[in-house]
Amino acid sequence: MSFEEIYTNHYKIIHYLLKQYHIKYNYDEFYQLLLIKLWQLSLVYDSNSSISLNSFLYTRLKFYLIDLFRREKFKPETVNIDTPIMNSSLKFSHYPQLYSWLQDVEHLLLVHEYTWLSYYVKGYKQYEIAKLMGVSTTTIKKYKSSAFNKLQTYYQVGV
Repeated sequence: MSFEEIYTNHYKIIHYLLKQYHIKYNYDEFYQLLLIKLWQLSLVYDSNSSISLNSFLYTRLKFYLIDLFRREKFKPETVNIDTPIMNSSLKFSHYPQLYSWLQDVEHLLLVHEYTWLSYYVKGYKQYEIAKLMGVSTTTIKKYKSSAFNKLQTYYQVGV
């Protein structure tokens, strides 16, 4: 199958993924990167495999897009504990509602809990957050538990 046929049959996957992740800024750039990846994937796809081409492309393109987000937008930042967290390098300019919500709950949490929450909502995994914060995964579990308890109490009282 030629790439033109693959493109004609599967280009909608790229648009669907970009819409699913609410990509509006640099849409064309992300589209081009995913299109290149589509071409690369079309070269390595084994037509004898049990997975369909559509499923193969969707899954691989989705993970590639997530990797792009992590590499470009959410590079690990170092947080200075002595400064207020919102004045640090943690920024949520692409998601103003999330930024606003984090500002609203900042007063409820300790600095470490808030730092954990900031990384968590950016999509980092527990072991990645532990590495970024320089603590063990057990400590991250404690931050998580404490933050969730405080937030749950806050929202139950507010209801």
